[in-house]
Amino acid sequence: MKIVIFGGSFDPWTSAHQEIVERLAANYDKVLVVPTTVRYYKVNKQMFSFNERFEMACKKTEAIKNVQVCDIERSVDDNWRFIDTLKKVIELKGTENQFYVAIGSDSLQKFKTWAEWEKILELSKLVVFNRPGYTDNFPDIPYEYLPMENNISSTALRQKIIQIMSEEEFEDLLDEDWLLKGQKNLTEE
Repeated sequence: MKIVIFGGSFDPWTSAHQEIVERLAANYDKVLVVPTTVRYYKVNKQMFSFNERFEMACKKTEAIKNVQVCDIERSVDDNWRFIDTLKKVIELKGTENQFYVAIGSDSLQKFKTWAEWEKILELSKLVVFNRPGYTDNFPDIPYEYLPMENNISSTALRQKIIQIMSEEEFEDLLDEDWLLKGQKNLTEE
């Protein structure tokens, strides 16, 4: 079975995350969506708790049969790295499967800084989706390419939300459809 791991902060879940999951689900047998606890390379404040991000991912993917949202990183400490997640998934799902790791071209640029990046490549194959402003041409790192049409960034969305409304106003808008339908206008201004 081809199992792809798609980890991220998902803070918040965006229509780009939705597109990635749908494309992965169409091309792989199983998609494991893994909200992260350790915010690798992120310095800005988290908007949603782990539980809220986990629930958003569950709600947005519940209709896709071969997608599972995993809470592997719910209780990890700051020393946890993606290699630990990958090893845990392999332990749980079995070594007879083929494992893939879905990352954006922004993460691909930093991939060689990941803990045990060479081991990640031994245990899995990379699937890279394009991100605006980043190149994805790394001939020394093998990967499959997943073209994207929707490139809404959670980081840009959070920054825009902070600029235009108070926390109370934002909380009033949080219903299950707003995160996917209303965000495009926020990020296009």
